[in-house]
Amino acid sequence: MNADALILQRFRGLYNTGLSRDHPPGLARRFDFIQAPVDDLIRFNKEERVIRDEQSFHRFIAYIPDKVMAFVPSPPPSNDLLLQRPKIDFDKLMVLVIISHEPNCFIVDIVGIELTSKAMVVLCHYSEPGPAVPKVISYGAYCAVVTRRFDGEVVFVPHPEKPSNENLY
Repeated sequence: MNADALILQRFRGLYNTGLSRDHPPGLARRFDFIQAPVDDLIRFNKEERVIRDEQSFHRFIAYIPDKVMAFVPSPPPSNDLLLQRPKIDFDKLMVLVIISHEPNCFIVDIVGIELTSKAMVVLCHYSEPGPAVPKVISYGAYCAVVTRRFDGEVVFVPHPEKPSNENLY
């Protein structure tokens, strides 16, 4: 079976890491001599979530910004489809999420899902932080997919494949 055949729906967008201040050192992360402040290390981590209930789903959505650029006058509204709180039947389905808190790592994707005899394996792609590129650096990025419910172990693994260009910000 094709690894992406188990993905029923995909969402991508910006994610509020809880740190709304600008972080210029994050743009130059490729340089070893520029380090993040100790209190800001979460922004250089990646996070995975398995959401199997509506309450957890709404908690996840609460951190999706409703404005694209909160730091400018009259910011445009976000067109993120998850802000419409789509109805998901959690008795039959679940949501898998990866989040990058890296300020300049905006392409994250779940490229496939494989079922083994012991676990569900989620294939994840995280772009490498690039050179300084103008971004909304106070936000991270997420990719969420809807798939059939699996109550066993879910394992997230890195995958080198680049994501498709569909629905990129």
